[in-house]
Amino acid sequence: MDNEVTDVPVADSGEAPVRKRAPRRATKKSADAPVEVVTLDATVAPESATESGEAPTDGEAPVGRRTRGRGRGRTAAATTDAEGSDNVETSESDDAQADTGRGRQRNRKRGRGRDDDFDGVSDDDVLIPVAGILDILDNYAFVRTAGYLASPADIYVALGQVKKYNLRKGDAIVGAIRQPRDNDFQNRQKYNALATIDFVNGAAPEEAVVREEFNDLVAVHASEGLGLSGRFGAVKKGDRVLIDAAAGASRTAVIRELAAEISASATDAHLMVVVSEGLPEDVTALSRGVRGEVSASSYDRHADEHVTVADLAIARAKRLVEKGHHVVVLVDSMTRVSKNQLAVIQGSRPLGDGAVDAAVFSATKRLFGAGRALETGGSLTVIATIDNQPDGFNGAVRDELLDIATAVVTL
Repeated sequence: MDNEVTDVPVADSGEAPVRKRAPRRATKKSADAPVEVVTLDATVAPESATESGEAPTDGEAPVGRRTRGRGRGRTAAATTDAEGSDNVETSESDDAQADTGRGRQRNRKRGRGRDDDFDGVSDDDVLIPVAGILDILDNYAFVRTAGYLASPADIYVALGQVKKYNLRKGDAIVGAIRQPRDNDFQNRQKYNALATIDFVNGAAPEEAVVREEFNDLVAVHASEGLGLSGRFGAVKKGDRVLIDAAAGASRTAVIRELAAEISASATDAHLMVVVSEGLPEDVTALSRGVRGEVSASSYDRHADEHVTVADLAIARAKRLVEKGHHVVVLVDSMTRVSKNQLAVIQGSRPLGDGAVDAAVFSATKRLFGAGRALETGGSLTVIATIDNQPDGFNGAVRDELLDIATAVVTL
């Protein structure tokens, strides 16, 4: 046995030394052991090893190297404690900068859907003027900048702005949006948000807060003539007139001639023409030949877009009447508006399949029945075409509107 130990020394052997596990035992010692404070200084290692009661042995790693991992961790902790004041100052500086950056970002995001942060415009913001007609839906609102239909250029309006200024559907809004910054591309929303409101229907936004509601104004019998001739000579400001005629080019031509006559005779009236599901060429002809607002949706549009155009046009007319203006609205045709309302409410079910929802007729009567003369001044005249079919859905729409019409012109 002695010869085996002498012939195969531990130092010359390729195998691991017998006490190779010693460094692991050293790393598992508690933090109170003197060896734990050993740094990479070679002069401290022997002294620390002597105090720990273990002498270095051949084939064993030096104490300094053995506790290298623990020493490095302890050194990092000590360094953290020693430089605590510097880190606190640096952390406070970073936090201050971060808070400033976050505050700046919050200021830039104001008006993007938050009801309470819509008018927080900073001094370095660049404002871009915008204008359009306000369309208020269930939970949000938009300024339609390209007519009465939705477009990518529409401006989002926070509900806080709607409540603050008592905004209503159909209001003409003039305001401004913020010019996007270079670093705002990540937070960019689909629609720009309205930052400021400068005018509502041509007046200061504060005046819109105290205005009266259209339905609260007192309606009276119409007495002032519209100045038309021929079959429409008896039409007065505030009347509800039905043009009972067959669909076709002749009916559209009557609307175009009537619009030209109103523009020439009733110069104090604001003329609006609403075309629902019309031919594109007729829409172009009306847009170029009428001195007034033309809000049209061609037949290739969706049903809800046809309804939106008619609904928003009547709402716009009401806002003008609230300010004391005389407004004349020509609708071609009210039968098509009712059909599209039916498609929106009841889906694609055929017209003759089952009973028609009463909401279809109430919505149509609400649009046509908006015509009236007001005691305080101003009037809304609605002249609409209907199909002269007595049966089916068209006949039902015709009967509903005949009950509330003040005059009927048959072609």
